[in-house]
Amino acid sequence: MNWTVPGSPSVEGRSILVTGAGTGIGRATAEHLVAQGARVFGIGLDGQEGSELGRKHAEAGTALIFRETDVTDDAEVRAAVAAALSAYGRLDGVVNAAGIYMTGKRLEDVSDAEWDRTIAVNLTAIFRVCRATLPHLRAAGGGSIVNIASVHALATVPGVPAYAASKAAVLGLSRQMALDYAVDHIRVNALIVGSVATRMTLDGLDEAGGAEAAGLSFATDRIARIADPREIATGIAFLLSDAASFVTGSGFVIDGGMTARLL
Repeated sequence: MNWTVPGSPSVEGRSILVTGAGTGIGRATAEHLVAQGARVFGIGLDGQEGSELGRKHAEAGTALIFRETDVTDDAEVRAAVAAALSAYGRLDGVVNAAGIYMTGKRLEDVSDAEWDRTIAVNLTAIFRVCRATLPHLRAAGGGSIVNIASVHALATVPGVPAYAASKAAVLGLSRQMALDYAVDHIRVNALIVGSVATRMTLDGLDEAGGAEAAGLSFATDRIARIADPREIATGIAFLLSDAASFVTGSGFVIDGGMTARLL
């Protein structure tokens, strides 16, 4: 049997679409990928932060473009994908990092609007972005999709029914897509992340009474600590690279040991 030796962890020269690129994990990922030599087209609703990000890299002469886009709007998603192709000519990877978080409500207290919005951003937007980009990944000869899930896909806490359901569905969708698109040399993985120092997470911790009240810490020598978004970005870059050639259909865990801890 002839084995194909995995490639390097490099993303140099690849064109990658990143959603939620204005802030948090999406922004850290966009900047890390550019630093590694990739060409990034970032989209998201964080218009001010995203525009600042785009200006910063335009002035530096690096290949990072930001376009304000509502990922729940199919027409806007398709227009953004077309703009990315116009800018870079091809698409080699997709990172779905856009997400929202809602806490403090049991299921019977969640309104239809709250449920629908959470599912729309955290799950349906991934469906729409993947539907719009898959033909272009196929045309490039294959590629990699990384969908940001959460430890809530595996084990959760009280008061987050819509969020937990959406992230569990991201894991299931990613695994299913991996089966359908292996024939096209497209790998699909869900990233199971723990607590990360993003605006969304920090706001949630404030509502919960702080990090310690939630059993978390910023200390780097602790299990289940709160990560720097850049620590997640390095894992995403790995999954986008040829070094991860045998990784698909995975719930790839980067959680600082959160799910290893017996409470």
